[in-house]
Amino acid sequence: MKTIAIVIALFSLTTVFAGNNNEDKLKKSFSISGKVVDNNESLTGVKILLDGKETVVYTDFDGNFTIDNVLAGEHTISFSLITYNNKEVRFNPANESNLEVELETK
Repeated sequence: MKTIAIVIALFSLTTVFAGNNNEDKLKKSFSISGKVVDNNESLTGVKILLDGKETVVYTDFDGNFTIDNVLAGEHTISFSLITYNNKEVRFNPANESNLEVELETK
């Protein structure tokens, strides 16, 4: 009977610690911000896609953008605007704070 109680207690502790670990991962989110330019001139309306998924933002009139609630780890950020070549950048928000991207005309 004691053996069963010990096994149940160990299983319960393992489950509790595993659950806390997942919660910690979910809490570690970042914001990615930056600016998109062409020859040091701000680009307005650049479409920015995070990891090829549904997270899409656009640059403002000053070429600035922010993507909120990005989980820790490396991500691919895609930039596109008519008459400019598309560009992809690998970015880790935990290691870097701000991103400046220069697009080139086609």
